[in-house]
Amino acid sequence: MSLLEASGAFQRLPRYLPQEAVQAFFSVITAPRDRALFAFIYLYGLRVSEVGLHSRGDVDFDRRRIVVKRRKSGFWTERPLFTRLDELFRDCGIDRLPSESPLFPGREGALRKRQIQTLFSRYRDLAGVSRAYTAHGLRHSIATHLLDAGLSLEFVQDHLGHRNIRSTSIYARITDRNRTAVFERLETSPWIVQPGSSPASTPPPQP
Repeated sequence: MSLLEASGAFQRLPRYLPQEAVQAFFSVITAPRDRALFAFIYLYGLRVSEVGLHSRGDVDFDRRRIVVKRRKSGFWTERPLFTRLDELFRDCGIDRLPSESPLFPGREGALRKRQIQTLFSRYRDLAGVSRAYTAHGLRHSIATHLLDAGLSLEFVQDHLGHRNIRSTSIYARITDRNRTAVFERLETSPWIVQPGSSPASTPPPQP
């Protein structure tokens, strides 16, 4: 064990799917229920085990609102219903389910965590996406993609249901638009030596 790990400073970065991988994943899903299922997980950053907490009564199609339920002491909140998810829910008949029905019913109650993970693996392999990714990676993906879109860390914290922003801040180690912009400026800065490049025709400006 390294000194960094022993000190508790070591923290593994989340394994998220890039936008292209998420698009490839959804492109191979033809079953309306499964498309709605994984869109729900991705768009609201759900843990797979949280899907089974939801019933048809949690979706208000008239008001276009949905109650998002969390485990691990996360907040239960009412959110706007994404337009695309509204369409996907209707496509697979969720709007016609009785209020007390699980949102995604299986043979006995709600779809189980293992069943959802198996479905994810099937579509992942069909899409040719790396087998290193798991269904939980969709939660990491939306967090990262929201930051890519310029949303604040506080918004991502709220969206994922984190009680402590320290749980969310790890995603800022993966993507940060401001940091990326700074690095792009450094690429052309006369003050930063680019190892192995040809000598500049003019010396850097004097301080």
